[in-house]
Amino acid sequence: MVKTPKKSKTLKSVPEEDRTMITKTIFNENWTLIRSRSAERWSLMADYDLNKVDKSEAKFDKFVSMLRVKYGYTPEKAREELARFWAEYIAKSKSGT
Repeated sequence: MVKTPKKSKTLKSVPEEDRTMITKTIFNENWTLIRSRSAERWSLMADYDLNKVDKSEAKFDKFVSMLRVKYGYTPEKAREELARFWAEYIAKSKSGT
């Protein structure tokens, strides 16, 4: 039996109800946007820190690690905060504000 590789999900291909959930794929595809809005949400994240994420191949994991270091979050709390950030962004973009 030959397994076919899974297609990566883009925001457009993700069902609307799941778009508020941030996955590594969604994070990577939207990194530029997330990066540009990170300082508004997490003031301790400096450009220096975000540049480290830019250079990382595992951007999602690196960003979560940075949140842990800067804010003392557990891995779960860091992911929850990132998911909350993404859900709020999606909600605002739907409402047009």
